[in-house]
Amino acid sequence: MNRKAFTLIELLVVIAIIAILAAILFPVFAQAKLAAKKASCVSNQKQATLGCLMYSNDSDDMFPMAEYGDNYSSATPHITWTTTTYPYIKNGDQSVDPTAGNTVSTGKAGIFLDPAARIVDQTKVSQEGYYFGVNRLICIANYNGGESWFDGNGQVLPSMTATQIDTPSERILMAEKGLNSVEDGWNYPWFVDWQFQYIDSIAHTPGNAATVYRDGDTSWNPSSPVYSPKYDTDCAHGISDGNWECAAHPRYRYAQTSVISYTDGHTKALHKGQIQWFHNIYVPRGDITSNSWTYGWYYPSEPF
Repeated sequence: MNRKAFTLIELLVVIAIIAILAAILFPVFAQAKLAAKKASCVSNQKQATLGCLMYSNDSDDMFPMAEYGDNYSSATPHITWTTTTYPYIKNGDQSVDPTAGNTVSTGKAGIFLDPAARIVDQTKVSQEGYYFGVNRLICIANYNGGESWFDGNGQVLPSMTATQIDTPSERILMAEKGLNSVEDGWNYPWFVDWQFQYIDSIAHTPGNAATVYRDGDTSWNPSSPVYSPKYDTDCAHGISDGNWECAAHPRYRYAQTSVISYTDGHTKALHKGQIQWFHNIYVPRGDITSNSWTYGWYYPSEPF
């Protein structure tokens, strides 16, 4: 009686073919998964951006503040743009501030979430998220603005209005950004706006800022004079824990691209090197003085 069966060589050939197919398909699956997360991130940030625009429509055209108040006084609770825009979005995290007793949103769930980033503990009010940050020149940061010393020695500034933005389709309003360490708990609700965090200098014809011929973001390039390995991390490497550089710089989590939104409402992903500081981030304010403890760097000759 003849019995048919696979020989050892045939079995090895089949196993080899399966291994080859797996080696080919697994990266494809990984790319598809990352692409799905990227699509979700674009959608989330788009909705968050629309929340800021709807807030502006109801607030005399003024964009929400990135943050104001502080974490040290019950009279001046820490309020960020995620809290002020939540009524327009109605999707995201909400917690009761144990110090002030008011309900806040710290940008760590719902549409405020970047699905490719690590998850922040949503059970702890002190663990802030802010996967997306607003432009700190447009949505002003008045942290500590409720302190008695602030008005005398600092400068409380207003956010900008939509009509003050000269090229809304080019000015970045919101960006996917880094997170601080889990242990520290705090994070920035804005992305960094300082020129020296992107490029060492802007080349232009002397006396004419409109003739800029060298601009961009070189912070991610190891050959750049402003390069730092912290800029494209989430402060999760021990030595960089607590550093503001990694917690406030744009992050490139999607195959070297970062999700960006503009003041006209459109959202897209940009590759490393495509962000331009002067043309995309900087907006002339004209109301910054040397009294500003957080924006004094722009005075008296902004931006150069």
